[in-house]
Amino acid sequence: MPKKRNAAQRIGAIGEDRFRLSCQENFIIPNKVEHDFGFDFLCQPDLAADFGGTGPVSGVFVGFSVRATDRDDGRIRLNRADAECLLAAQFPTGLALVKLNGPKSAAVYFRLMDAAFIVELSQFLASAKKSTHFTPKDMRPVAETRDAIREVSAPGYLEQVRADAARKIAEPITGPVQIQIHRDADSQATLITSLDLYAWFEQGTPAEQEALYLATFGEPVRRDRRMRELALSGKVMGGLAHLPQPYVLAGFVMDHPTKVCVQTTSVSAELPVLRTANDHHFGYVYPAGFALTVSARVEKDGQYVHLMRALADPDSVALLGDHPDLLDFLTTCHPESVFSFDDRDGPPLDVTYFKSLGDLAQCAAAYRDAQSLAGWDAVPVMVKDMASLESQYSLMFLGSAADPHSQPIPRGLLLAAPEVEEEDCDTASGTISVPVVCNLAHSSLVAWFSGHGSVLFHDGDLCGFKVPAFRVDTIEVLPRVPSRSLFPRVLLGPRTLIYDAGRWEEGDAETGQWADDVHLRFQLD
Repeated sequence: MPKKRNAAQRIGAIGEDRFRLSCQENFIIPNKVEHDFGFDFLCQPDLAADFGGTGPVSGVFVGFSVRATDRDDGRIRLNRADAECLLAAQFPTGLALVKLNGPKSAAVYFRLMDAAFIVELSQFLASAKKSTHFTPKDMRPVAETRDAIREVSAPGYLEQVRADAARKIAEPITGPVQIQIHRDADSQATLITSLDLYAWFEQGTPAEQEALYLATFGEPVRRDRRMRELALSGKVMGGLAHLPQPYVLAGFVMDHPTKVCVQTTSVSAELPVLRTANDHHFGYVYPAGFALTVSARVEKDGQYVHLMRALADPDSVALLGDHPDLLDFLTTCHPESVFSFDDRDGPPLDVTYFKSLGDLAQCAAAYRDAQSLAGWDAVPVMVKDMASLESQYSLMFLGSAADPHSQPIPRGLLLAAPEVEEEDCDTASGTISVPVVCNLAHSSLVAWFSGHGSVLFHDGDLCGFKVPAFRVDTIEVLPRVPSRSLFPRVLLGPRTLIYDAGRWEEGDAETGQWADDVHLRFQLD
């Protein structure tokens, strides 16, 4: 079977020949690349003044990728690899389009890599498209090639257009940016500065927006670490990729000291905060990890609204007891309270506007009530405990236990062994101590409730009790043991009672490193 030559091969070969001839006609020396991976010619300007004269040859090479077509519209195609090759070259480059009108006639067009072309190819690579197309109307006539190559041969041209392109790509996302390239004999770096530091980060998904929210309004000492974990904007980074590396992203963060006041008809409290903002929210941050935030205008249920939120940093290990001003502030946040702001920063706002603030205020009030319990000084309640549902339930329970008129654990008959009936038991008068386990973020608390009443035995073993009233003797702090329940648990040996929404329900027996040591205790009269 004879060798065959297809139309694409024929068009490609003739197209390169026509490009070579057009270069010669325009005083451009076309050097064919032997192994052409991406670039077909390395072209040098012939700087002679006229056809018959003698002149120098430029030492600058411009790489051309040549595409030929016989389509009526002159359209050519570049795939993603083609675009990446053009952008990645460390020398001036261009794209040549040869429109064939049969084997003996052609029109040649070109486009050199300037800022606009870099932006166009970068946007193509940032999209999901597999290819992009160009026609003669997107290009320049070949007669302009010599002047255009002289322009791109200027010292620093490539670096400058890349910086211009990076700016054009970034600014619709970040706002105005400044790009500075620093270079010495041993190193180089690019400094890119935006007015808004947070604009460098990806914010497309709810998870990315929440991560940025926490970096902005969480505990300030955690900001740098959290920002290092944020995903950088893919579109922006694509535009910066070909600047001299490494590059440093910089920006400004507004942290303005101010105060927020909460007031009811009879009492008020003031909290020193930092006012800060990102593109989606502004807010007031207390250094221990508490914040009040207000969103930019968003559409909800057919109306434009500002969403307000109270934040307790889920990672803050600041102890609540070390921040009495925060406790005073939160315990003054009642449904009828209003916030006012220094510097006339907006009108007064009702406390009830802020999502989650009611839960945080209840936690602070429960903490303050529980301070009267014996052993409470050793309890490590942190700001992060207010962000944990399990810790919230624990604090509410312990705050209730501190009230002498409250009986948060069951009164009356409690049987430790479910298979035993009261009539099968012997009864003696005595004092019973019942452990209730509550989990916080970093510890498990055992609240020991004691009461006087009837102690029940079956075959000589403690099997239950009947007590009309309990009080808290002390609180013991133990290493944290994870629980299958979010709620406080009464440990009755083979049984565990779980406190849920004011009611006790039976659950699995407690297990853990200290479970065998925490059990019912009694002393007979």
